Amino acid sequence: MTYAELQKACGEFGLVLDDATIAKLQRYAALLQEWNERMNLTSIVDEPSVIEKHFYDSLLCIKGMSFDGRKVADVGSGAGFPGAVIALACPKAQVYLIDATKKKFAFLSCLKEELGIDNLSFIEGRVEDLKQHRESFDVVVSRGFAALRVFAEVGTPLLYVTGTLLAMKGGNVDEEIADAATILNLLSLRARKRLDETLPSGDKRALIYYAKDAHTPKRFPRRWDEIKRTKI
Repeated sequence: MTYAELQKACGEFGLVLDDATIAKLQRYAALLQEWNERMNLTSIVDEPSVIEKHFYDSLLCIKGMSFDGRKVADVGSGAGFPGAVIALACPKAQVYLIDATKKKFAFLSCLKEELGIDNLSFIEGRVEDLKQHRESFDVVVSRGFAALRVFAEVGTPLLYVTGTLLAMKGGNVDEEIADAATILNLLSLRARKRLDETLPSGDKRALIYYAKDAHTPKRFPRRWDEIKRTKI
């Protein structure tokens, strides 16, 4: 995928990427390649694949909702996907990247400074331990962080009532949805929208938007070892 193709594809769902934003994405791709030689950030480093499988893939979620004026948490952000890309494309959003791996924030801090992403902030720590941020976000999003049932349990407590939990998944997500049915119900999550998309390479994507209809019971989230060990 080229940057011109990225602009065209995003324009088709109403997202305008101006030349200044494209220049920042080009620098993002260059920094990703440079830093990836020092630490393992991603297995995808050639620029056409970065454009398609990191930038375009991250921006697809904007097709289903507006992020303007929203306080957004990206759980397990890694090298900044999708959160940093959302922050670049949606300067009116306030985006927080959450990750437990401290060394990745060295790259993300460099990225923020070099690209001037003023609406980007960082929260270091395990998401299930962030009690001080409970029910303080409009949107909680994740791309490839964990199974849906796990993401729902750790991500939903961070959401305001009426907020949106956004799961960005590969195409074969139906088994995960079935597996998460009980916990989704206990967390008062209601499936509001699902978008099934195909990347130019043919890879399938599913974007699932859940509305939070009630306060999260205080017993959630459980400890990480219990979440992983015991399915509800």
